[in-house]
Amino acid sequence: MEATDHLKASLSAAIALANTFGADPRQGRPAAAPDAEAVRAALRLTTNRVPEIDVASYESGAKILYDALRRLPDVDGAVDLVNGLLRETKAAPQLVRRDGAPWHLHFGSPDEAAGWLAELATAVAMLLGSDEVERLRRCEATRCEDVFLDSTRNRTQRFCSTACQNRTKVAAHRARVS
Repeated sequence: MEATDHLKASLSAAIALANTFGADPRQGRPAAAPDAEAVRAALRLTTNRVPEIDVASYESGAKILYDALRRLPDVDGAVDLVNGLLRETKAAPQLVRRDGAPWHLHFGSPDEAAGWLAELATAVAMLLGSDEVERLRRCEATRCEDVFLDSTRNRTQRFCSTACQNRTKVAAHRARVS
């Protein structure tokens, strides 16, 4: 999938938002309850203009995205969930330009939660429909339920973060020593 920077950013935001609402535990710890700042942090991955956040308005869609991403490698099951979210949010492509920036594609109003969910679901849909879908993975660390996008050249990333990688290596070392 040849992706624009905007699409890559939207996909990163979709994964971050999905993990915020769906993953428990995260990186070896119980997940914190989603709050406005966590939603803002996810949206900042794709925009500098973050709207007012009503956490409840993102919850259902973010959980659907998480459930879809966790179904992989069952692409058909993931597609069913994402298609439902696309219908629910009434994702409709439109070109948007703000403050002299170049035109870019949005799939709903960037001032509403449904618009952002439409945008993020579209980014996930584009990945699911590409030959790069296997780059979306589950973290292999124990006590971590995050999903992540493997951005390595050789497609060998196993963990969502260095914290999970280090925790797994330390546990393996301790098991060998004892």
